[in-house]
Amino acid sequence: MSARPFSVVLDQLSRHSVIFPQDFLDWLPDNAHVWEAFVAEAFDVYQRGYRHYSARTIIHFLRHHSHVREAGGDGWKINNDHSPYLARLFDICYPEMPGLWAHRETPKVRRDTFTEAA
Repeated sequence: MSARPFSVVLDQLSRHSVIFPQDFLDWLPDNAHVWEAFVAEAFDVYQRGYRHYSARTIIHFLRHHSHVREAGGDGWKINNDHSPYLARLFDICYPEMPGLWAHRETPKVRRDTFTEAA
């Protein structure tokens, strides 16, 4: 598996914008590094045989490792509210890896909106 170019990801985000809250739509274009790291970790857990995983766990992992790597820095600032939307966008961009995430209704976007748009 190989990662899609970020321009393709942003195109998919635009095409499916109805299922994402505005704060996520505003945040992602400036945070390609977070998206790319999220995708790399998702690929890693999938290749290790996991067929169901937690997007939130990956977010916590990325925060920890960015804090350790960036000596003197605070690490990446990733809002917990973005984890379900990173997972939804991943499913749109990588349909060949179905079911990796369990999608629940979020306060900002109803679950049936996602299933209808996908």
